[in-house]
Amino acid sequence: MQLDTHTLIVVAIIVVLVPGLMGALIWRSTMAYPGRWVLGNFSAACALVLLLLRGAVPDWISIVLANALAIAAALAFLQGIQRFRGLPIAWWPECALGVLAIAGVAYFRYITDNINARIVVMSAVLGGIGIACGVILLKDMPRDRRIGLTVTGLIFLLGGAVHLLRAAYALVFAPITNLFDRSPSNNLFFLLISVAAVSWSLGFIVITAERFQKDTRKVLEIPPEAATYSHLEPSSDVVPDDEIREQLRRILESDMFRRSPQMERFLKLVVERSLLGHPEELKEYVLGRDVFNRGEDYDPRADSIVRVEAQRLRRKLREYYESNGIADPVLIGLPAGSYVAVFRYLHSGVLSQVQRTKGLNG
Repeated sequence: MQLDTHTLIVVAIIVVLVPGLMGALIWRSTMAYPGRWVLGNFSAACALVLLLLRGAVPDWISIVLANALAIAAALAFLQGIQRFRGLPIAWWPECALGVLAIAGVAYFRYITDNINARIVVMSAVLGGIGIACGVILLKDMPRDRRIGLTVTGLIFLLGGAVHLLRAAYALVFAPITNLFDRSPSNNLFFLLISVAAVSWSLGFIVITAERFQKDTRKVLEIPPEAATYSHLEPSSDVVPDDEIREQLRRILESDMFRRSPQMERFLKLVVERSLLGHPEELKEYVLGRDVFNRGEDYDPRADSIVRVEAQRLRRKLREYYESNGIADPVLIGLPAGSYVAVFRYLHSGVLSQVQRTKGLNG
């Protein structure tokens, strides 16, 4: 088979799809592998397929839509990395960057047909996103997870640098007249894209496995009950509010909470006030008044309703996560001695592994 640009694009499609499918299986079974990485891999594969159809389908498909999917893949990787490292997602700047890039591609196709300008726009944007991904992965790495983060971060840095070099090459040194030019530089670029695709995909799997091993060791150090509630501390992961509320919905719709309106109201109020950052509204007196209708003259020293029901709530949450919620991605906990909820990811079925270990050790 002749090693030309078309062949290299086919190879790139394959090496994106295979580890992408592996990541999808991990995400579906454990929810620890960010779904945005799965979306990014499949978006990248679709972009390459449409790119390969250049000349056989309308340009709005093979040029505009293909590049839009490439930008979507890059942003999905960036946002997945941000969530994996517990950072907030900058929705508006990232979406604005994507829209501007696609607008530039459309402009340099339908207003001024200039393939070099399109390459410069796309390579600059993809290169910038790649550099950002690498920096986020390499910054403030945990000591026990440095290998996977370092390798994956360097892959993104090198990939970003390749895109930026291509932008400079197309702009200054050798203007391109055909995307599928069989020049050594063009073949080298698509070869590097193929290598980078399989490398970042496997890198995602490695760093997910490293975090899973760390979380497993951490939870196995203490009994399941302690790991889940009695000694639960805030995780270094920042769980987004929308994921916490989705987890709350799952819990409240379960049989053990649906049959108890008062317990449902208690949990919902604790979670919402914790999310809003109002710990002063989660004191025993306030909860007795707002949840259990004890009135303004409620005296917690004489009436232990809040303490009793809080213990009951912790027990019901523990039972939920040991049964219906054993595969849920987010843990909502109420530490002993506090009425402020804490939230953490339950990576890769750590809870179920703890239970199996406990059973084996009698």
